[in-house]
Amino acid sequence: MAPTVKTIHAHKVDLVTIGKMMYERRFIIAGDGNLSVRLEDNTVLATPTALCKGMLTPDQIVKIDMSGKVLDGEYQPSSEIKMHLAAYQTRPDVFAVIHAHPPISTGFAVAGIPLDQQILAEMIVNFGAIPLAPYQLPSTAELAESVAEKVKCHDAVLMANHGVMTVGPDLYSTFHRLEMVEQFATVSLVAHSLGRTQTFTQDQVQALQAIREKSGVDAGNPHHAHCPFPGQAKPCEAALPSAAAQFDHDALVKIITQVVTKIVKSS
Repeated sequence: MAPTVKTIHAHKVDLVTIGKMMYERRFIIAGDGNLSVRLEDNTVLATPTALCKGMLTPDQIVKIDMSGKVLDGEYQPSSEIKMHLAAYQTRPDVFAVIHAHPPISTGFAVAGIPLDQQILAEMIVNFGAIPLAPYQLPSTAELAESVAEKVKCHDAVLMANHGVMTVGPDLYSTFHRLEMVEQFATVSLVAHSLGRTQTFTQDQVQALQAIREKSGVDAGNPHHAHCPFPGQAKPCEAALPSAAAQFDHDALVKIITQVVTKIVKSS
């Protein structure tokens, strides 16, 4: 089902507002990141390439068709708009896409570690798991295809050595998913720095899956019936300690403390 009908100007204001929020939270810096919204007529509003997404104005938003051709606007969309279009073509229920580089979750992507460990109830209910798409050269059709394959069953994807992409039924839901991904990555990093995590049992995961299904999280996803049960997702429990072991434990705790302190001060 399409989201509540808005004017094109209202959608542009939303893109500007969310871009500013992402920039203020340092999910993006400089000209990083890109956002888009799919309209009812299957055209797309997208942020322009190279400009800082935290300092945009509505008139700088670009309107394109599903092939990426500019229909309205004096700027060009990001060369990574291919990922957005691939997501829209894969999921009819998706009406917004965000690509960003939040530091903690992007760190997991750089380390090659998916966020699929079953340690936080809210993450299983909201995401099931957050997979890792293999590295592909940015702005290529190969990257778009790789991410689209993960988007079939997931609303958030880590891109190896690149960043994070989230999708959703509207722009604000998609941004909130990005926030949750970064929060989960931070909690995961802190838990592992403390030396232990408590994963859910299979029965507990099944109970959380029941809550997920009852909430209708995947109701609009035509691929949901073919998606793996979250409890079957490959855990990263074995991968993360080996990656963390490359660091001195005291040094790692110091880094975590600095990150958390910075987050608290900026909030």
